[in-house]
Amino acid sequence: MKIKFYLLILFFFLPLSAWPWGGHYLITTYATEKVTWLNQFHEIRVTPFQDFLSKAFSKDFTQKDFLNQYQLNSTYKIDYKHPLNGTIDARSILIAHTDEPDWGMDQNMDISPDQKFMGGTIGPTSQAFRHLYWKTWSLKAPWRTFHIPPREMGQALRRAQIFYDLAQTAFEAKQPYWAFRFLAWSLHYIQDLGQPFHSSQLLTPKFIDWNSIFNFNQLIKRTTQIISNYHFLYEDYVVYKLEEEAKHPSDTPFISILKKDTFTYSSSAYLIARHSADTSNRLSYSIGEACFTFFGKRFLESAIDVPHSPKGTFPMKPFDETKELSSAKKHLFIQNTAQSLEKTGFYTRSLLELAKEEFLSTDLKNLEK
Repeated sequence: MKIKFYLLILFFFLPLSAWPWGGHYLITTYATEKVTWLNQFHEIRVTPFQDFLSKAFSKDFTQKDFLNQYQLNSTYKIDYKHPLNGTIDARSILIAHTDEPDWGMDQNMDISPDQKFMGGTIGPTSQAFRHLYWKTWSLKAPWRTFHIPPREMGQALRRAQIFYDLAQTAFEAKQPYWAFRFLAWSLHYIQDLGQPFHSSQLLTPKFIDWNSIFNFNQLIKRTTQIISNYHFLYEDYVVYKLEEEAKHPSDTPFISILKKDTFTYSSSAYLIARHSADTSNRLSYSIGEACFTFFGKRFLESAIDVPHSPKGTFPMKPFDETKELSSAKKHLFIQNTAQSLEKTGFYTRSLLELAKEEFLSTDLKNLEK
């Protein structure tokens, strides 16, 4: 009974690492390559944010009002990655700004009861409640749906819809730059949910430090460390592989799967985000088991803390070249990850298709009339 009690409350106190897919810009680059209709939006003027606010809300509506209305960090500055009043194409806006929700807009706020269970209210992990979605616990899938409280948690579905709606508002206000920038924000949450570490708190029981089962504080600390170790390794490896595949186009399992042109029709960004989360949750146990096998048992050790180690401490190349892992097991890891990336690309394109059908159905010449 004591062991069961510890397991029951473990996740009530378990902190989170709030990192999504590493490098959303890479995923967006490849996932949108065959979305050819984006090419019609090839010269979009980079307009001031106040222009959008004045046309979509009122002349007196300020950036501070915007941050307050959409519950964003009051110190966040909406800045530009491209020259103001210059021109840029739509795809480049999406690529440049799908990472933006990780730049601080969702951090250091105390606005949701979910936060005490999902990363707290201070620091980088404080954005977790906005970037995760945990479905209601199910006895049919006890590990991949386990969390406390067992209810549905996380705001990622709603944030995807909120910024999609803002994109439509901006486009109808004849502010295409801000339409695509907000659409990039919406894509961010949908892509986050395609990462299995964002749709499941505990992917496999192998991430629990069973040796600490009778020491509650140690159990929490070590299990958190173990999950974070494999989470960060997984993120680093995916980025490494995408960058390596770009250099060596003869072998590109991840890029090729992202470059597909498939999508589904849906009625809302919320539903697309939900499908993304449900799909990755179903893959989460397989990904957790594959991560454990691929990276090995040494990352269960208390002396190894991947998130807080200097960059480059754990290079990814040796994992590709190791002789300790059978080709069959490595293939399984690559196959599982490719499947997860395939779905992430699939739902990325699905959101863009929805936007095209609902409001991106005119070219720039008509928009400017």
